[in-house]
Amino acid sequence: MASSLRLEENCFLEQYGEKAKQYARFHFYPICPGPNLVLGCKPYADGMAITLLLQDESVKGLQFLKDDQWFKAPIIPEAVVINIGDQAEIPSNGLFKSPVHIVVTG
Repeated sequence: MASSLRLEENCFLEQYGEKAKQYARFHFYPICPGPNLVLGCKPYADGMAITLLLQDESVKGLQFLKDDQWFKAPIIPEAVVINIGDQAEIPSNGLFKSPVHIVVTG
């Protein structure tokens, strides 16, 4: 990421230190038995710097907003979705985008 911004390779290490805070959250979204009875999540962008997401083939609800249109996130077995969050978009002056996304029932 630093080289994409034309910064020194270790600039983030110098800025945040070797023991920067890291958070892990684990969510499990089972298949919804009554999708017509729930609203799902409101659109949002991740507040963290980077989010790693391992999708489940049986739950296909992640969508991203681009050009005022919602797109389903493709599910690629054993692949990890990497989401850039607000904490990476802001210091990059928008070079890295924090995408608005939603989780819908289906």
